[in-house]
Amino acid sequence: MFPWLKTLFAEFTPRAGKATITLIAVVGFAGFVFGSSTVPSQKFEVTKSNQVSKAEPTKPKVFVHIIGSVKSPGIYQLDTGSRVYDAVLAAGGLTAKANQQSINLARGLTDGEQVVVFSQSQSVATQQGFQAQPQLLSLNQATATQLEDLPGVGPALAGRMIDWRLANGGFKSKEDLLNVSGIGDKLFSGIKDLVTL
Repeated sequence: MFPWLKTLFAEFTPRAGKATITLIAVVGFAGFVFGSSTVPSQKFEVTKSNQVSKAEPTKPKVFVHIIGSVKSPGIYQLDTGSRVYDAVLAAGGLTAKANQQSINLARGLTDGEQVVVFSQSQSVATQQGFQAQPQLLSLNQATATQLEDLPGVGPALAGRMIDWRLANGGFKSKEDLLNVSGIGDKLFSGIKDLVTL
């Protein structure tokens, strides 16, 4: 076998020597088998940084309901300032049957809005009838100039609406308009169906 092993254990008694040699052979063989197997090593790099990460404020969200010729119709939560294009992407994109001319992908979205993507087979009359519905004005996103387009709302009242919105963290319901100085029941009933949150 190995001559150096014989000389190493020549001093042992035959019985103790055989047991010792067997033990050393088993341990040596196990060391050879397990020692030769390669275990992938991982390197970890520890770095020190003096920068403190700041939590970014969360952006306000809008909920949009997209239906029609999109791959995954449904309700999607998007960042405020998103466009119809973003809603279409969130819904998986347009289907092959979508009428791309029926939708303005660059238009900005408002909270609670429903976006309809018509198919190529839908009649023009259907599309025009649907589009004839007035676009609701978002109380929480509209500018003073946009609010002035509402019947009975002038620059001063639009300014008070903006001030109330900023002071109270936005409108929570349409009825909050009644808390704005200058808006009574009559004016409220004339504009409540033209606005959304």
